[in-house]
Amino acid sequence: MNIGIIGLGLMGGSLGLALKKFPDKYHIIGYDHNKIHQKEALLLNLVDEISVDFEIIKKCSVIILAIPVDAIITTIETLKDVNKNCTIIDFGSSKSKISKSIPKEIRKRVITAHPMTGTEKFGPTAAIDNLYSDKVMVVCDSQKSGKLQN
Repeated sequence: MNIGIIGLGLMGGSLGLALKKFPDKYHIIGYDHNKIHQKEALLLNLVDEISVDFEIIKKCSVIILAIPVDAIITTIETLKDVNKNCTIIDFGSSKSKISKSIPKEIRKRVITAHPMTGTEKFGPTAAIDNLYSDKVMVVCDSQKSGKLQN
């Protein structure tokens, strides 16, 4: 299964590290606008590959939005044409603005979530392979997500 992670800092990088423990199950494709973060993510083995082509990310089975709230709102609008089996999960810190910005065309494929974890550090070098272990993930507006996502 191809998993696209948009944003390769602490949250996205840590998820990539955790998923890399299952190389036969997941192929992790990273996307980050910061070229230094792209290089660091590859060097630190946070992802299997970096894509600079957003269309490749849109073909993934799962897309993780591990970027700031305003960037999520901008990015989610560009995901209206993802494949019908794609699940999009946002890791944004505040949900109201994000939930209101999700296009109706993809609403049933979006899970708005907030991992209750983190540190004060940032960037790919802050990634921790067990950041999500034994942590709570708050899922919001689940009634608006489709059956496949619940």
